[in-house]
Amino acid sequence: MAEDLPDEFDVVVIGTGMPESILAAAFARIGQSVLHIDRNGYYSGQWASFSLKAIEEWVKESQAPEEVYTSEVKTDGEQVMLHLKDNSYQKHKLQFHISDPEPELEEKIEAVNNIADGSQENDSNKITKSGLDQDPGDNVEKEKEKSEPESTDLNQAQTSPENLKEVTEANESNENNVESGMQNSLEDKPPEPSPNVDNGASDVKDTKFTTEKPSSPLWTESKLRKEWRKFNLDLSPKLLYCGGSMVELLITSDIAKYCEFKTVSRMLTLMDGKLKKVPCSRADVFSSKDVSMIEKRMMMKFLTFCVDFEKHEEDYKEFMEKPYKEYLEHQKLSKNVIHFIQHAISMTSDSTPTPEGLKKTQKFLHSLGRYGNTAFLWPLYGSGEMPQSFCRMCAVFGGVYCLRTPAASLVVNSDNVCTGVVMKTGKQIKCKRLVMENSYAPDSYIDSVSNRLVNRGILVTDRSIMAADDPHQLSLLRIPDNSDEEHPTTLLELPAASMMCPTGLYVVHLTKEANNESQSPEESLQSVVTKLFKDSDTDSTSEDGSPQIVWSLYFQQKINVGGQSSSAPSNMILVPGPGPEIDIDHAVTIARKIFEEVMPGEDFLPRPPNPEDIIYVDEEETQVTQDSEKTEFSETCQGSGDNSSQTTQPDSIDNDHADQSSETKATDGSGKSDVPSNSSDIQNSAEEISESVEKCVIEEKTEPATS
Repeated sequence: MAEDLPDEFDVVVIGTGMPESILAAAFARIGQSVLHIDRNGYYSGQWASFSLKAIEEWVKESQAPEEVYTSEVKTDGEQVMLHLKDNSYQKHKLQFHISDPEPELEEKIEAVNNIADGSQENDSNKITKSGLDQDPGDNVEKEKEKSEPESTDLNQAQTSPENLKEVTEANESNENNVESGMQNSLEDKPPEPSPNVDNGASDVKDTKFTTEKPSSPLWTESKLRKEWRKFNLDLSPKLLYCGGSMVELLITSDIAKYCEFKTVSRMLTLMDGKLKKVPCSRADVFSSKDVSMIEKRMMMKFLTFCVDFEKHEEDYKEFMEKPYKEYLEHQKLSKNVIHFIQHAISMTSDSTPTPEGLKKTQKFLHSLGRYGNTAFLWPLYGSGEMPQSFCRMCAVFGGVYCLRTPAASLVVNSDNVCTGVVMKTGKQIKCKRLVMENSYAPDSYIDSVSNRLVNRGILVTDRSIMAADDPHQLSLLRIPDNSDEEHPTTLLELPAASMMCPTGLYVVHLTKEANNESQSPEESLQSVVTKLFKDSDTDSTSEDGSPQIVWSLYFQQKINVGGQSSSAPSNMILVPGPGPEIDIDHAVTIARKIFEEVMPGEDFLPRPPNPEDIIYVDEEETQVTQDSEKTEFSETCQGSGDNSSQTTQPDSIDNDHADQSSETKATDGSGKSDVPSNSSDIQNSAEEISESVEKCVIEEKTEPATS
């Protein structure tokens, strides 16, 4: 494949992560020729999502040693070798917490699963029969709602937030999802329809009938492996603020049409060893039973202040250099309110400065209510879909993509300028500019190799951490660590409705930044796992209600925060990988800053033209049309330039023309003439024009004399 590529591009982008993909789309959008390559056989790099089988293969590849490569290609400059393997991951531990039973027990387990499946069918039949006691017309309407998705009128949705939902029923989970098109809905003003968003807050609470849920089927290792295609497990899960820079970029660039989202409908917090729902909006605050009436007024007053806190600098001027937590205590807020604001709304630590804490609180409040009663969106099928959406835009505007195409070395000339890239196959490609993810770069190109460590855990559980009427809600939880107050643990729970796992299971992502490598990722996250989940050795039938872990993966990621060194080529740009933050806006900030420095004055990912508005014209036709226009214009100019004969003898010319027209009319026996019927009008107009020209000439001659 690499041998068939052109020999030269304006920009070569190495790595298909989030910042690289945004930059590739931005360069291609302004007409630059872009080659986008990746050493992996999948898109998104460190931002990727894997199936159950693929993530097992990824673990094996990450643990394998890096290949030693020696280039034998002759180039005009010095060759600088690149990394052929991503060395950012270490300390992997993958484990199945369930096993296949003994042969004599398999029949019993199958019988239990069949009973569970049969009871679900019986419950659905009971529900259908219970509806027969009602009006038959209502039953017909309900059957239509089950078989056909409800459509949402965007014009009505602007005035009625309840109508922003489009309900569809999933075949396997019998769930109600809410979807609307992001391409059109993101452009409306709040309250707005969501960007292809499934609103997790369904209408389950309003259901008039309820049924007992049967015991969930028993999961075994072999059954879990059979469902491997239904998993989408993220290496670096990221959310989108509804009012953040990523959503705005998706709107302005029209890339929203490539994405689908579901709302994170439940913000949780851990207080006194119990999970509680965080009141975020005005309705949640006043309906919450965990906050007293006085605390509700305190909270609403402070949140109202945070919406436009820049206008009241005198209120927090004394705390500019102090932690945000001290400012919250200075506002005489209660302990519960401080906990909600610090750990759930602003998601700050004890050392976060006050201005930064106020800014994060404001960002949360500006995002709240734009696409439902939530501040966050989750991309369906995983956050690994986000880089791919920008890759599609780059390809639309001529970008060339090659996976499994590792770049072995860079060609650098004597002026410290990268002139090209040498592939592992020996193919050499010239370029004017190079964008590269820093895991590819040699250590000499990074200013200070100071790594931040992030411990990550991916768990697959059999139930939610907090039971609810709607089992398909996405939950976000931030848990402070008493032993490490600066680095709390972020927990993101994703149900089957988020397209991350099979029905009946949940995917839980744990993220925690570490100070050093003394602890393994499992040890670092063990305190949270112990509080919320059931131990693997505990009987799954215990009545404590804690989720049972059926599969887990722990690993540690090194994030290089060093800048680009002076020894790096002047036309090369290094971009970082994903950090410990839960939102994706940081990648947009990096890409925009780089693009504006490299291409000053150019628009950053403007909206592409509508294909229906593009007019395609043949080049030959355009040339003929231009030539004919030039000929007519030149003849007109020549006729107007010969004004002496026209002005001195207008009567004779017009009279001759009139005589010719009369003779033509007389010889036409059929009464029809080649001369237009309004020839007399043309003659009169010519006489009037000549008289006006003579009059203007006389006035110009007499004007100096009178003055």
